[in-house]
Amino acid sequence: MMHRRDFLGAAGVAGAATLAGSVATAAAASTGSAPGPASIKIDNRHVHSDVTRKIPVDRARASGILEELGLDGLIALQPHNVFYLTNTRTTLTQFSDEYPAFATLPRDPQQPVFLISSLGNTWTTSNGDRDVPEIITFAGPANWQEYVGSPPDRMRVEPISIGPQYRHPVRPGASLTQREAGWKRDQDVYNTASAGSREWAVVHALQQSGLIKGKLAVDDMRIAYLLQRIGIDSVTIVPGEDVFRRIRHIKTEREVETLRIAQRITQESAMAAARALEPGMTFADFQLRLFAEGAARGGEPGFSLLGVTQGLLPDGVVKRGQSYLLDCSIHFDNYHGDFARTVMIGEPTAENLKRFKAQQLAREAAFEIIKPGVPFERVEQLARETALKAGMPEGVPVFGMHSVGLQHGDDPLRLDIPFGVRDKHVLAENMVVTLDLPYIEIGSGAGHNEDMLRITRNGYEILNDPAGALIVV
Repeated sequence: MMHRRDFLGAAGVAGAATLAGSVATAAAASTGSAPGPASIKIDNRHVHSDVTRKIPVDRARASGILEELGLDGLIALQPHNVFYLTNTRTTLTQFSDEYPAFATLPRDPQQPVFLISSLGNTWTTSNGDRDVPEIITFAGPANWQEYVGSPPDRMRVEPISIGPQYRHPVRPGASLTQREAGWKRDQDVYNTASAGSREWAVVHALQQSGLIKGKLAVDDMRIAYLLQRIGIDSVTIVPGEDVFRRIRHIKTEREVETLRIAQRITQESAMAAARALEPGMTFADFQLRLFAEGAARGGEPGFSLLGVTQGLLPDGVVKRGQSYLLDCSIHFDNYHGDFARTVMIGEPTAENLKRFKAQQLAREAAFEIIKPGVPFERVEQLARETALKAGMPEGVPVFGMHSVGLQHGDDPLRLDIPFGVRDKHVLAENMVVTLDLPYIEIGSGAGHNEDMLRITRNGYEILNDPAGALIVV
């Protein structure tokens, strides 16, 4: 854990002397032969972390925002929002099903939150590895033939669920383990009570939580279609992707700790993969190494950039004398890391070092003002102005601040227009943000720096090690 005063006192790298020391340190750290894939070691210290037990959503915050917006509740379909409300990444989500699961959340905190999932998923939730809300299950219709070519009124009648017929056998007289007993119990409960379709499972949840006549925000308007086609017209459905993001904008302690782990895994994986770079390697080679390092530490692949952003490596392979940006994410328990550094292959050129120094001056100036109440735009503006004054060419820096969480960009967009326009965000306590500091110019290369910050009451806390801003390989 590093706090603002510690960083500014000990880790600033804007000055020339500090810059030279950073280059020397990075170069020394990356000397010797690059470790091969066989050197990757399994590190499972985070896999069994108890931090993942609690449900992420801040129910009180959600209720307050829903009341402010005149909404009675939420329905989630997008997997990251279902996870946010239920602490569950369902089986069908991992199978890339079109409608893998849903979640409902009423504004009234006295009403239940529901996870709406397949029968098979209850075998996971019954294991008790993490907290989950109440569950409603769905199966297929046993009498589907009766609906073929039927009039609309027939669709208003729920089909008979095939769930009671779909049961795994239990060996007679067997002595069951605790988990096996849980699986049997869940079959007895959820198979019998399952809805005859996904749509009807959602209806059950709305009925049981007092939302069947409510005004509800959804993160996927296909939910409105699913309800309409079975004749459910008592609910009012409005687009709500950014309602979810608005609730998620301030993180709970559980989320912060999960993000801390995700960022730690991302940084460790990125540094290991960067130090294994050799001339002639392709982007695919690098990405394979990065994601293998992440998986070995208990993470899941997110994204990776190496070279000149989406254009990746200008020569198609790693080449000496080049300056690259490295920007990547490894996920942990669905939360994103987001980490970036500048990578120079071989001895840095004077121009590359000049741009790196300008970037670091911009970083230090911006970090000086980061605290609650400061607009994102002010931080971005100061960073850009500082970089340009330090000699960064106009148009080369593309600096920007954004929140990180269950999405790489966890900031809500404006709610008053149907277009993707960023709102005027202001830093607040328990936001988790990064300040992107890439500089990109086709023909000369690129660089980057990005750390993850938790906004505290009076400043910020860096959730990763801020050292090693320049990696010389």
